[in-house]
Amino acid sequence: MKRFWTDKLDNLLRRHYPKGDLDALAARIGTTKQAVKCRAQKLGITRKVNVKKPWTDKQLSYLRRHYADATMEQLVKGTGHPADCVWGKAAALGLTKSTEYLSAMGKRAAECMASKAKRFQPGHVPANKGKREHEFRSPEAIERCRRTQFKPGSQPHNTRANGTEVTHGDGYVYIKVAGRCVLKHRYVYEQHHGAIPRGMLVVFRDGNRQNCDISNLELITMAENVRRNNAKMTPEARAALIARCAEKRRETIRKDKMRIRWGLEPKTHLVKRWYEPEKTNT
Repeated sequence: MKRFWTDKLDNLLRRHYPKGDLDALAARIGTTKQAVKCRAQKLGITRKVNVKKPWTDKQLSYLRRHYADATMEQLVKGTGHPADCVWGKAAALGLTKSTEYLSAMGKRAAECMASKAKRFQPGHVPANKGKREHEFRSPEAIERCRRTQFKPGSQPHNTRANGTEVTHGDGYVYIKVAGRCVLKHRYVYEQHHGAIPRGMLVVFRDGNRQNCDISNLELITMAENVRRNNAKMTPEARAALIARCAEKRRETIRKDKMRIRWGLEPKTHLVKRWYEPEKTNT
């Protein structure tokens, strides 16, 4: 039978649903938790228990001072944040546990009775020590094992010999050299002219990525490569590229501002040029 929600129950839902315990609320009303959620959705009531609690300077200072040697229970009590938030903030700040703390925790774990019960004790002798395979396995088990064992000289099915060429979806040709795959046009250029300088690119004169002949390859700077690519772009494609770059720039600035709020220095020059870290009294 469908439950009739009265104004009294709706008011109770409005008061306790945002931050209250749903199991306790459902038991108090006399219905299921799913029914409580459905009614709250109809009334437009939302949960607020997942609202992020900001870290204060005092809490960050406590975390930096005590994280290396304090237990999680102490950190939770000292900061007022749950354990998952403490771990996340410590990782964002680059904090790690001290060697002494890790050593002490290792010794504590080693003394745990549950851990001791599952260890090999001193003097333990393996059941198959000094025995041949047929002495501790049945013929059927031996046969099943040999079906999946690697045979002498076996190679994976996708093994390629040195010199094998493969064309990827991007149109570039890769060649296997000394056990690893490298771009063929760069490999060919290096064989004729030596190592490619840092910041330089090897491009194709005719634009054909399959033509790796040395006469079709030339060395240019990254700036020149950008100018050539811009000359080939349509106005629509150029406008789309500018929009993507602007969005990436805004995202970079947003992340750096978040780092500043967490007490870290920004990574990029976009924010570094106006960011001045606060001077702390030592």
